[in-house]
Amino acid sequence: MHTMDAPWTILHAGALGDLVLALYLALRLTDAQRPSLTLLSRTNPGDLSACTPSIRRISSETAGVHWLFGGDGPPPARLVEVVAERTVLSFLGHPGLAAHARLGSLRPLALWTVDPRPEPGSARHIVAQWTAQLEAQGLLVPKCIHHRPEKLGLAVPEAWRAGPTGDGASRPVVLLHPGSGGRVKCWPLAAFRAVARRLRAGELGLETEPVFVLGPVELEIWPAAEIAMLRGEFPVLAPEPDELPRHIAAAAAYVGNDAGPTHLAALLGTPTVALFGPTSAAVWRPRGPRVAVLTGECDAGAWGLTGDVVLAVLRELVEG
Repeated sequence: MHTMDAPWTILHAGALGDLVLALYLALRLTDAQRPSLTLLSRTNPGDLSACTPSIRRISSETAGVHWLFGGDGPPPARLVEVVAERTVLSFLGHPGLAAHARLGSLRPLALWTVDPRPEPGSARHIVAQWTAQLEAQGLLVPKCIHHRPEKLGLAVPEAWRAGPTGDGASRPVVLLHPGSGGRVKCWPLAAFRAVARRLRAGELGLETEPVFVLGPVELEIWPAAEIAMLRGEFPVLAPEPDELPRHIAAAAAYVGNDAGPTHLAALLGTPTVALFGPTSAAVWRPRGPRVAVLTGECDAGAWGLTGDVVLAVLRELVEG
C-alpha cells in the first residue's frame, strides 16, 4: 500500500493554532476526501468528526503517548492500535529523539517527523518549513502540492452552516475573538468593541449581530470588570472546546487575533479576518479558503489598524 493511501495518524503536543496548521499540512499531503484522520493531541480542536475528512481526536493521555518519552513496560494498547500499519506524521520533535525510535518500534507503515519550531530567521510560512523537513527525510511530496491553491480547508456539514450560534437569533452573527495566548498579541479590546458597534449598526451591508467569544485564557486572566463590561453591551460566548467548531461554522464571519480559534475559523471556511501585531504573519498566518490577514505595526497604537480597514476587508470577504 502506498503511504499516501494508508490511514494517517497525526501526533501533536502544541497549542491550538499550531495544531490547526498541522492539520492543514495533513490535508495538503493526503486526499481531502479521505474518510478520516486520527489525531493524538494534548489540545482539543473541537469535535471535527462530522467534517470531511473526518478528524477523530484521541487525547494524548488516553492514548498513552507518554510511553514514547520513557518508562518501562509494553506500549499502551491504544497507542499501538493507532500507529501500527498506518502512516504516522509526528510533530513531537526532530527524528533524532528517542521518542521517534519508540514510535518506529510500533510498526507504522511509514513514519515522518516534524520539528514544529520555526527555523531561526526564516520568513517562509511554517507549513512550507515543515514540508521541507519531510522532503529531507525522503517523503516524495508531489510537485502539484507545492502549486496547490492555499485555499484548502475542512468541509463542514451544511447543518452546521445553517445552525444557530451566538444568541440564537435568526440574523447573521459575526464572531469576534479579542483574546490570544498573551495580551501582547491582542488588538485592543476597545477597538474590537468599536468594530462591533458598527457591525450592529449595519456597516457590513446587512443586519448582523456581533457576538464575542472568550476562551479559557481570557476568562481566567482578564479582569472581571472588563469581562462584565463586555457582557453588558454584547452577547458573549464561552463555549466548551467540542462546541467551538459548530459556532464558528454557523457564523457569517469571524474577526480575531493571532490565536488558535482564528486558525480554526480559517480552516473551517468561515470568512475570517486575522489581526497580526508582534508575531510574523509571513510565518504564522492562518490557512483556509476565505481568510484575510491584516498586519499592523506593534509600536503603533492599535497596531495602526483602524476599524475602517477591518470592516472594509471583512465586507470584501463576505461579499466575495
